Amino acid sequence: MRLANRVLAALLSLALIVVSVLLIAEVIADRASHRAAIVHWRGAYHWAQLTTWNAGSIRVICGILILAGLVLLIAELKPARVSRLAADPAEAGADAIDTAYTRRGLAAAIRSAVTAVDGVRSTAVKVRRRKVKIAAIASAQDRAAARSLHDPIADAARQRLTALKLRRPPTVAVRVSPRSR
Repeated sequence: MRLANRVLAALLSLALIVVSVLLIAEVIADRASHRAAIVHWRGAYHWAQLTTWNAGSIRVICGILILAGLVLLIAELKPARVSRLAADPAEAGADAIDTAYTRRGLAAAIRSAVTAVDGVRSTAVKVRRRKVKIAAIASAQDRAAARSLHDPIADAARQRLTALKLRRPPTVAVRVSPRSR
């Protein structure tokens, strides 16, 4: 959500800058020559003078703005994705200290444990809040040898998760594929 917030903030600030420059240019042009310079706003001004707040077009515009505001509000109130996985401080003997691992750090720790398994050529690890997905590529080219690595890889990942002493250790999902020819 942070990326979306940054993009929306940049677009909103750019729009405000453009509108501000247009407003300044229009005010100067109106004061100097009593004419519109860029935007022909007199028609909109006369329409606004004749339109009441109860008009259908005003209600539709207000409805759209309220809906857009609610969408933005809900998007902001949605809880942020947990980027840290809490460690159990009681296990480490540091009850008063908030300890946690980042997703990237946890992925690196699990990747190093899995690549240490004999027969594993490479691994890709994705860490979610409740699940760790491991995609390993075996050194062997046959499927039977790749399948035989499933349990040692899962055990190595679970041992590393146990050693890290997380409060709520995620489950481990392993997918092993043979080396391509």
